[in-house]
Amino acid sequence: MDKVIHNKKSKNGFSLVEVIIFAAISAVLVLVVSSLTSNVSNIENFVNQKLQSRSTLDQTFQVMVTDIRSAGPASNGAYPIQSASTSSLVFFSDIDQDGIFERVRYTLVTSTVEKGVIKPTGTFQYVTSSEVVKNVIYNAVNATGTNFFDYFDDSYTGTQTAMTSTVDVSKIRVVKVSVHVDTNPGKAPNPLLFSDTITIRNLRSN
Repeated sequence: MDKVIHNKKSKNGFSLVEVIIFAAISAVLVLVVSSLTSNVSNIENFVNQKLQSRSTLDQTFQVMVTDIRSAGPASNGAYPIQSASTSSLVFFSDIDQDGIFERVRYTLVTSTVEKGVIKPTGTFQYVTSSEVVKNVIYNAVNATGTNFFDYFDDSYTGTQTAMTSTVDVSKIRVVKVSVHVDTNPGKAPNPLLFSDTITIRNLRSN
């Protein structure tokens, strides 16, 4: 009888070794599930960020194109384009549609595109110290040989090379803007190219 009772007790519950093994397996399963959930979440966030980045860049680039296309004489009578180079363009445009032309500057500084805006004051004076500057594009990675801005004169047909000198801004009729943007530096996909060739409306007949 005593032997039978002893055997029944030995069959009840788990041994210490079994408990340790069960705990270890449970911990591994929890880690695996947690890791999978985290990876799925990271992938979703990555995809969403890429979509948002592309959408934001598209909107920013279109604003830039519209600003340039609408360039016109300054509110004080100055010529529509103040200065032009392969990395910077300064012009006048009524960007807020209030009938007054602001001085607008787009400049590629290392890997960032700046937009500077000066609203005229008093007798339509454009005071450079009042320029409001903001970064509109980050992680620009233009390859060697690719300019942020290229310029063409009134003989532009779509095939000739860009003007070699922009000292005389009065000859500019068409502006090509190109910028490669790496939305995820150091990782795939490759940088996105944003490019457009813009005919300045107010200079077409000049």
